[in-house]
Amino acid sequence: MKTLPEIVRIHSSAPLSGIILPPSSKYHTLRYILAAFLAQGMSTIYYPAISDDTDVLLQACSQLGAHIHVENQSDGRQILSVRGTAGILRTPSGATIDVGNAGAVLRLLLGICALSSETITFTTPYPQSLGRRPNADLLRALAQLGAVIESHSDEGTLPIKIRGGQIHGGKLRISGKKSSQYISALLFLAPLLKEGLEIEIIDELTSASFLDLTIEVLEKAGITVITEDSYKHYVVPGMQHYQPRDYVIPGDYPSAAALLAAVAIAKGEISITNLQSGDTNGEAILEVFSEMGMQVTRTGNTITATSRGPLEGIAIDGNRTIDSVPVIAAATCFAKSPSRIYNVANLRLKESDRINDLARELNKAGCHVIPSADSIEIYPTAQDGVKGGVELDAHADHRLIEAFVAVGLATNRPITVSNVFHIAKSYPQFFDDLVKLGAKIERVF
Repeated sequence: MKTLPEIVRIHSSAPLSGIILPPSSKYHTLRYILAAFLAQGMSTIYYPAISDDTDVLLQACSQLGAHIHVENQSDGRQILSVRGTAGILRTPSGATIDVGNAGAVLRLLLGICALSSETITFTTPYPQSLGRRPNADLLRALAQLGAVIESHSDEGTLPIKIRGGQIHGGKLRISGKKSSQYISALLFLAPLLKEGLEIEIIDELTSASFLDLTIEVLEKAGITVITEDSYKHYVVPGMQHYQPRDYVIPGDYPSAAALLAAVAIAKGEISITNLQSGDTNGEAILEVFSEMGMQVTRTGNTITATSRGPLEGIAIDGNRTIDSVPVIAAATCFAKSPSRIYNVANLRLKESDRINDLARELNKAGCHVIPSADSIEIYPTAQDGVKGGVELDAHADHRLIEAFVAVGLATNRPITVSNVFHIAKSYPQFFDDLVKLGAKIERVF
């Protein structure tokens, strides 16, 4: 992977234009790798996301007994061959898994590692990011199934030790308010339990579209999931077997959203390929940018986005596009009327506090953003525009990097963004792709 800069300077850029193949979907990649890991036999995954999160999960699966071969293609994409474990973990005594800054990887593996007869310790080198994110609801559910668990705090923060003990299935009631990843973790575990699982979600489910994706992946892997009540009640019969499959990873909509925000701000027309239709999260993202006044059209799996005139303010439920809220907020800083993004309390529990940290840095750049407990309000700036001329701290968060770089494309003076190497978590070629479209981005260090 190309060495990424630590600091970049973004200059106001002319209208953007061009065609971009976005990164493969990180969300599909992680779930297909896990399904292949749990299958008996060889699965092939075409064009996985090349990212830090992917690397973390592949390393963990190798530690737990999978045999993985990576084939690099001439176009820079990869093909993974994964010989799975049939759900039988080959865990060495005293195993430690470093999950980097990958929250989804941590939660999904916690569920599966409840099967381990040996103690597994999960750690992170990012104590102020992933290390502060809570997992208590998931850990309590796994403990009810018989797992033996130790955590750094009552909130279920890392480091975490887990051992399967006398693991069993049954009925569980769990909160979905903090993360849908908890329920996804349980769904991946459920078919491997003799009794299966009946899961009741006792409150509102955040990021529900990602649970839809989990169920879609499970069904492609040969697993039956019975939806008694969408986002409320699921039944997974036990004693099922993951089947080896061939999987093709589509493009990543949240990465595409960063490009859409860039063209919304800098103006111009761009096309983004390999974005499959029918993706719940993706269609919601496209709808949001259309509401801002951009022209967004689809031809097959290619999206063309045009931004010419001023943007309109919006009022949206951010839970529908939760990972894209920072770049959506960045775009609305240039709207001619106020915007409000609500129902996003769980943004405080991401790699950074994506409400307060986002607002603080955008205001530093000259935007007018007001954070609250579960919403973000954005107001038009003065007639002379967003001043820029400052350095912004990305708080080790790839989504904030995308937002701040997009803002810099239309500030009066260049802005500098630090800690931008964290973009490797999801979109390593982000800066290169923007430069191809005409953005002026300078590597400082």
